Amino acid sequence: MTSIRFYRISSLLLLALALPACALLDKKPTSTADTAYYVCGGCHGPANIRVDLMPPNIIGQKQTYLANKLRDYRSKTRIAPFMNGVTAKLSDAEIDDLAAYFAKNGFAQGVGQ
Repeated sequence: MTSIRFYRISSLLLLALALPACALLDKKPTSTADTAYYVCGGCHGPANIRVDLMPPNIIGQKQTYLANKLRDYRSKTRIAPFMNGVTAKLSDAEIDDLAAYFAKNGFAQGVGQ
């Protein structure tokens, strides 16, 4: 029972973090690197140093894998409230750009600073 409570509380905390990220997407960051740093980096962390154990490592994953997962979140084929919200306004081109960015190099030094 305790582990279920832990996951529920963790999910609520992640959902609370989703609101600022969704607001950032309303403003449309100017580059893929900015989107990756400000939106994705909040949970997935720079250089795959995650803020907790729930978000997966995405830097260095295969581009097609990342693009497919992002599209699954956007269409709600794959359910995760935070990711469903973050990906809701992404176009196919933005998804492809993010997938290519993380597959190739991940977070650039100094982006967003």
